[in-house]
Amino acid sequence: MLLYNLFPLIAGPFSRWEKHFTRAAAMGFDWVFVNPVQKLGSSRSLYSIADPFGTNPMFLDPASSASPEEQVRQMLARAEADGVKVMIDLVLNHCAIDSPLTREHREWFVHAHDGRIANASCVHNRRKVVWKDLAQFDHRHTRDPEGLYRHCLRIVEHLLSLGFQGFRCDAAYQVPRSFWRRLIHDVKSRHSHVR
Repeated sequence: MLLYNLFPLIAGPFSRWEKHFTRAAAMGFDWVFVNPVQKLGSSRSLYSIADPFGTNPMFLDPASSASPEEQVRQMLARAEADGVKVMIDLVLNHCAIDSPLTREHREWFVHAHDGRIANASCVHNRRKVVWKDLAQFDHRHTRDPEGLYRHCLRIVEHLLSLGFQGFRCDAAYQVPRSFWRRLIHDVKSRHSHVR
């Protein structure tokens, strides 16, 4: 795999991505990796996803009569025509703090001592970095592990239905290995071509 990273905010609307696919293919790349393109929370960070089944309107052509999902499919078809497959960031360790999920499924999240949903964080250079726009999923201790797993599997199936053919798993180390083993097995048993 030779991966070319196409950063969506630089590339602009999906209708302008074809020139990037053509350039990547001409340079010998066979995959294009894109950061998340789903509907965002109020912080507008690409990694603060409020609706993993929606599409960020920033990448849509408002003059197009095609649905958001169809515009994604058209963009991916152009990539395939240029001979490249497209991989997307798969964000399953957190969501936007203002996502409806934080109200509908509070049991899926890590909670702070005061009962609030905890923000996602990491350790960088021995210092804890907290992202206040993110809510941390609780893959290890949720009271509803099957519900959270099914939600994540639905995200993968949705992205595959749009035409994405591979995934880079964001902050994979923050999600248990057993979860990844199950997810990879379940997805590949139905979609053997997926990377």
